Amino acid sequence: MAGLALFFAATPILAQVITPAPVAPEPARVKRDGDLTLAITNSYGMPLSLSFGNNAGFPAFYGNPQPTLLPIDGSATYNAPAGWAGRVSVGKVNHDDNSKIEGSFYGPGNGDIDVSYVDGYSVPITCSVGGKVVSGCNVELFDRGCNAPDSVSAWGPDNRIAACHNAAQGVPNGPASSMFAPCAGAAYTFPKDDGANTGMIAQTEMSCCIGVRCPPSPKQQWGKRDVESPKAPTLKACALKV
Repeated sequence: MAGLALFFAATPILAQVITPAPVAPEPARVKRDGDLTLAITNSYGMPLSLSFGNNAGFPAFYGNPQPTLLPIDGSATYNAPAGWAGRVSVGKVNHDDNSKIEGSFYGPGNGDIDVSYVDGYSVPITCSVGGKVVSGCNVELFDRGCNAPDSVSAWGPDNRIAACHNAAQGVPNGPASSMFAPCAGAAYTFPKDDGANTGMIAQTEMSCCIGVRCPPSPKQQWGKRDVESPKAPTLKACALKV
C-alpha cells in the first residue's frame, strides 16, 4: 500500500541483573595443638569492657574478636596462632588509658605475657602460667587517689573514675608515681619497668584474672592480703564527677 509507512516501537532489551550470593563471614578457627590459649576471668564485681588489638602485620586472635562485655564472674577463652603479638585493654569503659594484658607468642617455648599500666590504670590484673602468677598486681590503685602528676582520663557510667592516665608514660626509666608505686616491678608502671616481663614461657596456656580477689604477684610492693580481705574503694578513689 503506497504511502503507508509502518512503524515499529523499539522495545528496550533489559540486562539481566544478577545479585551475587552473600559472602559468609570467615568462621573462627578451631584451636590446634601448639596454639596459644588465653583465658580471662572477671572477678572485679562489675561488667568490664574488653578491647583487642594486634601489632601491625601480626595475626589476630581467631575470629578477630571485637570490643565485648565480660559479665560479673564471667570468663572467656581466646586462641591465637603462632605469630600473635598484641594486647587486650580492660576497663569499666573502652579507653586508651585502660589497664592492659600484653603478650606475644611464636610457638611453644617462645612466648611471653605481662600486665601494663604504662598508659594508665583502670582495673587490677594478674596473669598466671601453670598456676603461678608471672605478671601483674592485684592492688586497687584507685585507693591511692588519681592525683597530679597523674590525671583522670575517663569516667564510668556511674560518674565515678574509670581510668587514670599514667604521667610516667613518657618517662622510660621511671620512677613510678605515688599512685602506681605499689605495683612497680610487678606490672609495667613505666616503659622500662621490665621486672614485670615474664621472659619466655614454655606453656601454651595463659590465664589472667581481674580484681583484688585474684592471686597476688610475689613482686608487688604491698596489698597481698587484699586477697583475703579486699577493701572497698575509698571515697577518694571513687570520687563522683562534678
